[in-house]
Amino acid sequence: MFQGFAKRSLLDAHMIRQSRGRVNIMLDDLARVVKDFKIDCVIQARHMGHKDHSANVGLIRDACRDLGVPVLQFPLDILDPRYTPLEEVKEKISQFFMAMGLGERQAPVSA
Repeated sequence: MFQGFAKRSLLDAHMIRQSRGRVNIMLDDLARVVKDFKIDCVIQARHMGHKDHSANVGLIRDACRDLGVPVLQFPLDILDPRYTPLEEVKEKISQFFMAMGLGERQAPVSA
């Protein structure tokens, strides 16, 4: 899976691809990734400097609802950890996982 992501990152600049043109490009990519990888949730950490993407918050939330996956969205600044400190990010993700019942250890299935 990680090799596929690496190859794709080398061949397709996501930020440029998804930031230009219609929002359907981003939403189609989201739906494809959710279905192809059978993911359990979407975590979107939005850079606070990208105010032009603020409208996408609701569109992504609606798309995730339609796809049946929970979504966690929060702003941060990749250059200034004071905006959203790392411990706060970890706490948000931890609380989200607990609230959604994700990441719980399950007992091994006996033969």
